[in-house]
Amino acid sequence: MSLAESLEQAAEALPGDADSIRPANGDPSQLLELLDAAAAGRVASWLLANYPDDGAELASCWLESPAGVATLSRVAASALPKPGRKALRRVLHQARSRGIELDEETSEPEPRVARLPSLEQAFESGYVSPYDPRGGRLVYLAASNPSGGVRVFELLLDEERGVVDFQVYSAGRSQVKRFIRDITRRERFAAIEVDALAVRALIARRAADHPGTRPFPSGFGEWRERLREGASQVATPGEEVREQLGDEACSEAVEALAAEVVAGRLGPWPPPPGRLQEVVAGLRQQIESERGAAQAMNEEKLEQTVRQTVDSLYSAVSGTGKASAERLEETAYLMWRDGQEETARACLASASAFRRDDIAGSPVARAMTEALVTALLDDLREQSGDAAEAERG
Repeated sequence: MSLAESLEQAAEALPGDADSIRPANGDPSQLLELLDAAAAGRVASWLLANYPDDGAELASCWLESPAGVATLSRVAASALPKPGRKALRRVLHQARSRGIELDEETSEPEPRVARLPSLEQAFESGYVSPYDPRGGRLVYLAASNPSGGVRVFELLLDEERGVVDFQVYSAGRSQVKRFIRDITRRERFAAIEVDALAVRALIARRAADHPGTRPFPSGFGEWRERLREGASQVATPGEEVREQLGDEACSEAVEALAAEVVAGRLGPWPPPPGRLQEVVAGLRQQIESERGAAQAMNEEKLEQTVRQTVDSLYSAVSGTGKASAERLEETAYLMWRDGQEETARACLASASAFRRDDIAGSPVARAMTEALVTALLDDLREQSGDAAEAERG
């Protein structure tokens, strides 16, 4: 159900507030203007209790104004059912990442909340997306422009490829708000808000690990030093969640996470294309060599050779193994922020398995390597079949 539809349900359930809810047409900002303080608190509480995800969406939008923060302070977390409390907890975490301190139990704001920065004052916010199947993720840093308006930095980061793409935009604050609303609500790879310094730490890490054989994207060099300012001692989101949760996870949660890999919803984060091409070329050369010696590689030996090769690619000492561990830790943070603590622990446990080189003992590592093994075997079988047919012809 969309937020607009949930608000219509709220209007049905709260007839005394319906005349203020319906004219807003599902727009959170307009709704906040139309409702008085008590009514806004009732609507937020009702949505969190009955439609937690939509309630969290409404609350996140209301964090953009002091009036909205004051309204959320009236929401009694103890009166909400468990899903509503979880949704409210996520919003409170989002508030803290903006420098808004709210007590998680009572939702009472500290005095400084009333002194939120106005639209004319300086601000900075950060956002990160989940990883795509190839292993890249988008991160955003929005910061006040001294000459007016806002600068938005958009980067595609990859644990092995470094800084893959870089863009910087200048826009008015209303345009940036719409842009941020779009990236945080899109259907796939929706971004979440994190501490801006954590985004700077991620950028600094990827810039430091950027392959020396490839230049930085155009324009990044000009901004590199400024983008990593203040980030030298800052933990990344993945480091933060590991500190909070450790890496102990139940086997059921780890198996469920492996099933996500098998279903194509997580990973497999293969090696960079150049490295993968080298591996495939080497395997083809080995097949051709055996064929030339009149010892055609049988299916069992082919599969064994490919598995050994893939295991070496994902080993603890390889770039892909280290990258997979870090991606799983960063994914754990996203799960943790979404209230999926067991899944977050499963990500952290699987990351530790990669760091220990325990691919065989990790369901998630096995699922990721199996995805690459299957793809490579299909490619090699096709190439081998084509070559054999050509010889017969």
